[in-house]
Amino acid sequence: MSTEVPVPTAPLASLPLSLPLPEHPTRNRLLAGILALLVLHACALAAAIIVPLLLALLISLMLAPAVRFLCRWRLPRALSVVAVMLVALLLTTALIGSLIGPARSWAAQVPKSLSRMEMAVSGLRSPLREASKASEQIAKLTDLDGGGNRPQKTQETEPGRLTQMLKATPGALTSLVLTSLLILIFLLHGEALLRKLVELAPALRLKKEIVLATRSAQHELSRYMISITTINGILGGLTALALWALGVDNPLLWGGIAAILNFVPFVGPMVTAALLVVVGFAQFTAPLSALYVPGVFLGLHFIEGQLLTPLVVGRRLALDPVMVFLALMLFGWLWGVAGLLMALPLLTCLRIVAQRWPGSNTLARLLGR
Repeated sequence: MSTEVPVPTAPLASLPLSLPLPEHPTRNRLLAGILALLVLHACALAAAIIVPLLLALLISLMLAPAVRFLCRWRLPRALSVVAVMLVALLLTTALIGSLIGPARSWAAQVPKSLSRMEMAVSGLRSPLREASKASEQIAKLTDLDGGGNRPQKTQETEPGRLTQMLKATPGALTSLVLTSLLILIFLLHGEALLRKLVELAPALRLKKEIVLATRSAQHELSRYMISITTINGILGGLTALALWALGVDNPLLWGGIAAILNFVPFVGPMVTAALLVVVGFAQFTAPLSALYVPGVFLGLHFIEGQLLTPLVVGRRLALDPVMVFLALMLFGWLWGVAGLLMALPLLTCLRIVAQRWPGSNTLARLLGR
Protein backbone atom coordinates (compact mmCIF):
# COMPACT_ATOMS: atom_id res chain seq x y z
CA MET A 1 0.00 0.00 0.00
CA SER A 2 1.62 3.23 -1.20
CA THR A 3 1.25 6.55 0.48
CA GLU A 4 1.37 9.79 -1.56
CA VAL A 5 3.12 12.76 -0.05
CA PRO A 6 1.26 15.99 -0.88
CA VAL A 7 3.40 18.51 -2.77
CA PRO A 8 2.83 22.11 -1.66
CA THR A 9 1.71 24.21 -4.56
CA ALA A 10 1.45 27.99 -4.72
CA PRO A 11 -1.44 29.70 -6.43
CA LEU A 12 -0.78 30.77 -10.01
CA ALA A 13 -1.47 34.40 -9.23
CA SER A 14 1.40 34.51 -6.74
CA LEU A 15 4.00 33.19 -9.21
CA PRO A 16 6.08 35.81 -11.04
CA LEU A 17 5.27 35.94 -14.72
CA SER A 18 8.76 37.08 -15.73
CA LEU A 19 12.05 37.48 -14.01
CA PRO A 20 13.66 40.96 -14.01
CA LEU A 21 16.60 41.09 -16.38
CA PRO A 22 19.84 42.45 -15.00
CA GLU A 23 20.81 45.84 -16.37
CA HIS A 24 23.93 46.03 -18.52
CA PRO A 25 25.02 49.66 -19.12
CA THR A 26 27.61 48.61 -21.70
CA ARG A 27 25.08 46.61 -23.67
CA ASN A 28 22.55 49.44 -23.53
CA ARG A 29 25.10 51.94 -24.83
CA LEU A 30 26.10 49.55 -27.59
CA LEU A 31 22.49 49.09 -28.64
CA ALA A 32 21.95 52.85 -28.59
CA GLY A 33 25.00 53.34 -30.81
CA ILE A 34 23.81 50.69 -33.27
CA LEU A 35 20.36 52.30 -33.33
CA ALA A 36 21.89 55.72 -34.03
CA LEU A 37 23.93 54.32 -36.92
CA LEU A 38 20.84 52.65 -38.37
CA VAL A 39 18.89 55.91 -38.12
CA LEU A 40 21.68 57.84 -39.87
CA HIS A 41 21.85 55.22 -42.62
CA ALA A 42 18.08 55.40 -43.06
CA CYS A 43 18.24 59.21 -43.27
CA ALA A 44 20.91 58.98 -45.96
CA LEU A 45 18.89 56.44 -47.97
CA ALA A 46 15.66 58.44 -47.63
CA ALA A 47 17.23 61.76 -48.66
CA ALA A 48 14.83 62.10 -51.60
CA ILE A 49 11.95 62.25 -49.10
CA ILE A 50 13.51 63.82 -46.00
CA VAL A 51 15.20 66.77 -47.73
CA PRO A 52 11.98 68.09 -49.39
CA LEU A 53 10.11 67.46 -46.13
CA LEU A 54 12.52 69.50 -43.99
CA LEU A 55 12.89 72.20 -46.63
CA ALA A 56 9.12 72.54 -46.89
CA LEU A 57 8.85 72.75 -43.11
CA LEU A 58 11.39 75.58 -42.93
CA ILE A 59 9.80 77.50 -45.81
CA SER A 60 6.32 77.08 -44.35
CA LEU A 61 7.56 78.57 -41.08
CA MET A 62 8.72 81.66 -42.98
CA LEU A 63 5.44 81.98 -44.90
CA ALA A 64 3.13 81.29 -41.95
CA PRO A 65 3.12 84.91 -40.62
CA ALA A 66 2.00 86.22 -44.03
CA VAL A 67 -0.81 83.65 -44.13
CA ARG A 68 -1.94 84.62 -40.62
CA PHE A 69 -1.86 88.30 -41.60
CA LEU A 70 -4.20 87.69 -44.53
CA CYS A 71 -6.48 85.52 -42.40
CA ARG A 72 -6.91 88.40 -39.94
CA TRP A 73 -8.44 90.38 -42.80
CA ARG A 74 -11.21 87.78 -43.07
CA LEU A 75 -9.66 86.17 -46.15
CA PRO A 76 -10.25 82.39 -46.37
CA ARG A 77 -7.24 80.35 -45.33
CA ALA A 78 -7.03 78.44 -48.60
CA LEU A 79 -7.06 81.67 -50.61
CA SER A 80 -4.46 83.21 -48.28
CA VAL A 81 -2.14 80.23 -48.70
CA VAL A 82 -2.46 80.27 -52.49
CA ALA A 83 -1.82 84.03 -52.64
CA VAL A 84 1.27 83.84 -50.43
CA MET A 85 2.70 80.89 -52.36
CA LEU A 86 2.12 82.62 -55.72
CA VAL A 87 3.90 85.77 -54.55
CA ALA A 88 6.81 83.72 -53.18
CA LEU A 89 7.01 81.72 -56.42
CA LEU A 90 7.03 84.88 -58.57
CA LEU A 91 9.74 86.49 -56.45
CA THR A 92 11.88 83.34 -56.53
CA THR A 93 11.47 82.97 -60.29
CA ALA A 94 12.37 86.61 -60.87
CA LEU A 95 15.45 86.30 -58.68
CA ILE A 96 16.67 83.13 -60.40
CA GLY A 97 15.97 84.60 -63.83
CA SER A 98 17.97 87.72 -63.03
CA LEU A 99 20.97 85.62 -61.97
CA ILE A 100 21.09 83.16 -64.89
CA GLY A 101 22.31 85.65 -67.49
CA PRO A 102 25.16 87.10 -65.39
CA ALA A 103 26.20 83.58 -64.37
CA ARG A 104 26.57 82.53 -68.01
CA SER A 105 28.60 85.61 -68.91
CA TRP A 106 30.90 85.09 -65.94
CA ALA A 107 31.41 81.42 -66.83
CA ALA A 108 32.72 82.52 -70.21
CA GLN A 109 35.29 84.75 -68.47
CA VAL A 110 36.69 82.04 -66.18
CA PRO A 111 39.66 81.10 -68.45
CA LYS A 112 40.62 84.77 -68.72
CA SER A 113 40.52 85.24 -64.95
CA LEU A 114 42.55 82.09 -64.33
CA SER A 115 45.24 83.23 -66.76
CA ARG A 116 45.48 86.55 -64.95
CA MET A 117 45.85 84.72 -61.65
CA GLU A 118 48.69 82.68 -63.15
CA MET A 119 50.41 85.87 -64.25
CA ALA A 120 50.01 87.33 -60.77
CA VAL A 121 51.72 84.36 -59.16
CA SER A 122 54.31 83.92 -61.91
CA GLY A 123 57.07 84.69 -59.43
CA LEU A 124 56.35 81.40 -57.70
CA ARG A 125 56.33 79.30 -60.85
CA SER A 126 60.07 79.14 -61.50
CA PRO A 127 61.03 77.37 -58.24
CA LEU A 128 58.05 75.06 -58.64
CA ARG A 129 59.14 74.27 -62.21
CA GLU A 130 62.66 73.42 -61.02
CA ALA A 131 61.27 71.17 -58.31
CA SER A 132 59.07 69.44 -60.89
CA LYS A 133 62.05 68.82 -63.18
CA ALA A 134 64.05 67.38 -60.30
CA SER A 135 61.22 65.02 -59.38
CA GLU A 136 60.94 63.88 -63.01
CA GLN A 137 64.66 63.10 -63.13
CA ILE A 138 64.42 61.10 -59.91
CA ALA A 139 61.44 59.20 -61.32
CA LYS A 140 63.41 58.33 -64.48
CA LEU A 141 66.36 57.05 -62.44
CA THR A 142 64.17 54.89 -60.23
CA ASP A 143 62.05 53.55 -63.12
CA LEU A 144 62.95 49.85 -63.35
CA ASP A 145 60.36 48.87 -65.92
CA GLY A 146 61.67 51.20 -68.58
CA GLY A 147 58.16 52.31 -69.37
CA GLY A 148 57.66 49.53 -71.94
CA ASN A 149 55.27 47.26 -70.06
CA ARG A 150 53.03 49.89 -68.57
CA PRO A 151 49.39 49.47 -69.35
CA GLN A 152 47.98 52.21 -71.47
CA LYS A 153 45.17 54.18 -69.87
CA THR A 154 42.05 54.34 -71.92
CA GLN A 155 40.29 57.64 -71.92
CA GLU A 156 36.65 57.32 -71.14
CA THR A 157 34.39 59.76 -72.82
CA GLU A 158 32.33 61.73 -70.36
CA PRO A 159 28.79 62.67 -71.20
CA GLY A 160 28.25 66.21 -72.34
CA ARG A 161 26.80 68.92 -70.21
CA LEU A 162 23.49 68.72 -72.02
CA THR A 163 23.19 64.99 -71.29
CA GLN A 164 24.02 65.54 -67.63
CA MET A 165 21.45 68.31 -67.36
CA LEU A 166 18.80 66.12 -68.98
CA LYS A 167 19.56 63.30 -66.54
CA ALA A 168 19.35 65.62 -63.54
CA THR A 169 16.18 67.42 -64.67
CA PRO A 170 13.58 64.75 -63.66
CA GLY A 171 14.98 64.46 -60.15
CA ALA A 172 15.10 68.22 -59.67
CA LEU A 173 11.56 68.67 -60.96
CA THR A 174 10.30 65.88 -58.70
CA SER A 175 11.92 67.46 -55.65
CA LEU A 176 10.53 70.88 -56.58
CA VAL A 177 6.98 69.58 -57.02
CA LEU A 178 7.17 67.52 -53.82
CA THR A 179 8.49 70.47 -51.81
CA SER A 180 5.76 72.77 -53.16
CA LEU A 181 3.03 70.27 -52.30
CA LEU A 182 4.41 69.80 -48.79
CA ILE A 183 4.53 73.57 -48.24
CA LEU A 184 0.90 73.79 -49.34
CA ILE A 185 -0.11 70.96 -46.99
CA PHE A 186 1.76 72.43 -44.01
CA LEU A 187 0.22 75.86 -44.50
CA LEU A 188 -3.30 74.51 -45.04
CA HIS A 189 -3.49 71.72 -42.48
CA GLY A 190 -0.73 72.49 -39.98
CA GLU A 191 -3.16 73.86 -37.39
CA ALA A 192 -5.45 70.84 -37.70
CA LEU A 193 -2.53 68.47 -37.28
CA LEU A 194 -1.47 70.30 -34.13
CA ARG A 195 -4.96 69.99 -32.67
CA LYS A 196 -4.97 66.24 -33.34
CA LEU A 197 -1.62 65.83 -31.62
CA VAL A 198 -2.86 67.76 -28.60
CA GLU A 199 -5.95 65.55 -28.36
CA LEU A 200 -3.69 62.50 -28.00
CA ALA A 201 -2.17 63.85 -24.76
CA PRO A 202 -3.56 61.99 -21.73
CA ALA A 203 -3.75 64.86 -19.20
CA LEU A 204 -5.15 68.38 -19.46
CA ARG A 205 -1.99 69.90 -17.98
CA LEU A 206 0.16 68.15 -20.57
CA LYS A 207 -2.15 69.40 -23.33
CA LYS A 208 -1.69 72.98 -22.14
CA GLU A 209 2.10 72.58 -21.98
CA ILE A 210 2.20 71.13 -25.50
CA VAL A 211 0.07 73.97 -26.88
CA LEU A 212 2.13 76.69 -25.18
CA ALA A 213 5.46 75.11 -26.15
CA THR A 214 4.40 74.54 -29.75
CA ARG A 215 2.94 78.04 -30.21
CA SER A 216 5.98 79.71 -28.69
CA ALA A 217 8.42 77.58 -30.66
CA GLN A 218 6.54 78.21 -33.91
CA HIS A 219 6.54 81.97 -33.29
CA GLU A 220 10.25 82.07 -32.48
CA LEU A 221 11.14 79.80 -35.39
CA SER A 222 9.22 82.00 -37.82
CA ARG A 223 10.85 85.13 -36.43
CA TYR A 224 14.29 83.54 -36.58
CA MET A 225 13.92 82.31 -40.17
CA ILE A 226 12.63 85.70 -41.33
CA SER A 227 15.42 87.50 -39.44
CA ILE A 228 18.19 85.32 -40.88
CA THR A 229 16.79 85.61 -44.39
CA THR A 230 16.56 89.40 -44.03
CA ILE A 231 20.12 89.64 -42.68
CA ASN A 232 21.49 87.55 -45.53
CA GLY A 233 19.54 89.66 -48.01
CA ILE A 234 21.03 92.84 -46.52
CA LEU A 235 24.51 91.32 -46.73
CA GLY A 236 23.93 90.37 -50.36
CA GLY A 237 22.60 93.82 -51.21
CA LEU A 238 25.52 95.62 -49.56
CA THR A 239 27.98 93.26 -51.26
CA ALA A 240 26.41 93.97 -54.65
CA LEU A 241 26.49 97.72 -53.98
CA ALA A 242 30.14 97.63 -52.91
CA LEU A 243 31.17 95.55 -55.93
CA TRP A 244 29.28 97.93 -58.21
CA ALA A 245 31.19 100.85 -56.67
CA LEU A 246 34.47 99.01 -57.36
CA GLY A 247 33.50 98.53 -61.00
CA VAL A 248 32.98 94.76 -60.89
CA ASP A 249 30.77 93.27 -63.57
CA ASN A 250 27.53 91.50 -62.59
CA PRO A 251 27.40 92.75 -58.98
CA LEU A 252 23.86 91.39 -58.49
CA LEU A 253 25.08 87.88 -59.24
CA TRP A 254 27.76 88.00 -56.56
CA GLY A 255 25.44 89.67 -54.10
CA GLY A 256 22.92 86.87 -54.58
CA ILE A 257 25.60 84.20 -54.20
CA ALA A 258 26.87 85.88 -51.02
CA ALA A 259 23.35 85.97 -49.58
CA ILE A 260 22.62 82.31 -50.38
CA LEU A 261 25.96 80.92 -49.21
CA ASN A 262 25.75 82.91 -45.97
CA PHE A 263 23.18 80.37 -44.79
CA VAL A 264 26.12 77.96 -44.44
CA PRO A 265 28.37 79.10 -41.56
CA PHE A 266 32.15 78.93 -41.97
CA VAL A 267 32.03 77.18 -45.37
CA GLY A 268 29.73 79.59 -47.20
CA PRO A 269 31.72 82.81 -46.62
CA MET A 270 34.96 81.01 -47.48
CA VAL A 271 33.52 79.82 -50.81
CA THR A 272 32.19 83.30 -51.55
CA ALA A 273 35.56 84.89 -50.79
CA ALA A 274 37.34 82.35 -53.01
CA LEU A 275 34.95 83.09 -55.89
CA LEU A 276 35.46 86.82 -55.44
CA VAL A 277 39.23 86.32 -55.65
CA VAL A 278 38.73 84.85 -59.12
CA VAL A 279 36.33 87.67 -59.99
CA GLY A 280 38.84 90.28 -58.83
CA PHE A 281 41.63 88.91 -60.99
CA ALA A 282 39.22 88.71 -63.93
CA GLN A 283 38.42 92.41 -63.59
CA PHE A 284 41.72 94.00 -62.56
CA THR A 285 45.29 93.43 -63.67
CA ALA A 286 46.90 94.78 -60.49
CA PRO A 287 46.94 92.13 -57.72
CA LEU A 288 46.21 94.69 -54.98
CA SER A 289 43.16 96.02 -56.82
CA ALA A 290 41.96 92.46 -57.41
CA LEU A 291 42.19 91.65 -53.70
CA TYR A 292 39.94 94.61 -52.87
CA VAL A 293 36.99 92.59 -54.20
CA PRO A 294 37.10 89.75 -51.61
CA GLY A 295 38.35 92.17 -48.97
CA VAL A 296 35.19 94.26 -49.17
CA PHE A 297 33.01 91.18 -48.76
CA LEU A 298 35.02 89.89 -45.80
CA GLY A 299 34.69 93.27 -44.10
CA LEU A 300 30.93 93.29 -44.59
CA HIS A 301 30.69 89.70 -43.39
CA PHE A 302 32.64 90.57 -40.25
CA ILE A 303 30.24 93.43 -39.47
CA GLU A 304 27.26 91.16 -40.11
CA GLY A 305 28.56 88.36 -37.91
CA GLN A 306 29.75 90.50 -35.01
CA LEU A 307 27.16 93.30 -34.92
CA LEU A 308 24.07 92.79 -37.06
CA THR A 309 23.21 89.15 -36.34
CA PRO A 310 23.70 89.37 -32.52
CA LEU A 311 21.66 92.59 -32.50
CA VAL A 312 18.73 91.19 -34.46
CA VAL A 313 18.69 87.53 -33.42
CA GLY A 314 19.94 88.02 -29.87
CA ARG A 315 22.30 86.08 -27.65
CA ARG A 316 19.53 83.77 -26.46
CA LEU A 317 19.49 81.96 -29.80
CA ALA A 318 23.28 81.93 -30.23
CA LEU A 319 24.63 78.45 -30.97
CA ASP A 320 27.82 76.79 -29.83
CA PRO A 321 30.41 76.94 -32.67
CA VAL A 322 31.49 73.35 -32.07
CA MET A 323 27.92 72.11 -32.38
CA VAL A 324 27.43 74.19 -35.54
CA PHE A 325 30.56 72.69 -37.10
CA LEU A 326 29.48 69.16 -36.16
CA ALA A 327 26.02 69.81 -37.60
CA LEU A 328 27.57 71.02 -40.86
CA MET A 329 29.66 67.86 -41.08
CA LEU A 330 26.71 65.59 -40.29
CA PHE A 331 24.07 67.18 -42.54
CA GLY A 332 26.59 67.77 -45.32
CA TRP A 333 27.55 64.09 -45.22
CA LEU A 334 23.91 63.01 -45.19
CA TRP A 335 22.37 65.31 -47.79
CA GLY A 336 25.17 67.20 -49.54
CA VAL A 337 24.67 70.87 -50.43
CA ALA A 338 21.05 70.82 -49.27
CA GLY A 339 22.19 69.54 -45.87
CA LEU A 340 24.76 72.33 -45.59
CA LEU A 341 22.12 74.95 -46.34
CA MET A 342 19.67 73.51 -43.80
CA ALA A 343 22.16 72.70 -41.03
CA LEU A 344 22.03 76.04 -39.19
CA PRO A 345 18.22 76.53 -39.40
CA LEU A 346 17.60 72.94 -38.29
CA LEU A 347 20.02 73.24 -35.37
CA THR A 348 18.39 76.50 -34.31
CA CYS A 349 14.95 74.91 -34.58
CA LEU A 350 16.10 72.05 -32.38
CA ARG A 351 17.38 74.45 -29.74
CA ILE A 352 14.21 76.55 -29.73
CA VAL A 353 12.04 73.45 -29.33
CA ALA A 354 14.34 72.16 -26.57
CA GLN A 355 14.03 75.48 -24.74
CA ARG A 356 10.25 75.34 -24.78
CA TRP A 357 9.59 71.62 -24.45
CA PRO A 358 9.31 70.27 -20.89
CA GLY A 359 12.34 68.27 -19.74
CA SER A 360 14.69 69.31 -22.57
CA ASN A 361 16.72 72.02 -20.84
CA THR A 362 19.88 69.90 -20.93
CA LEU A 363 19.79 69.68 -24.71
CA ALA A 364 19.14 73.42 -24.98
CA ARG A 365 22.17 74.20 -22.79
CA LEU A 366 24.31 71.79 -24.83
CA LEU A 367 23.42 73.49 -28.11
CA GLY A 368 23.66 77.05 -26.76
CA ARG A 369 26.72 79.19 -26.40
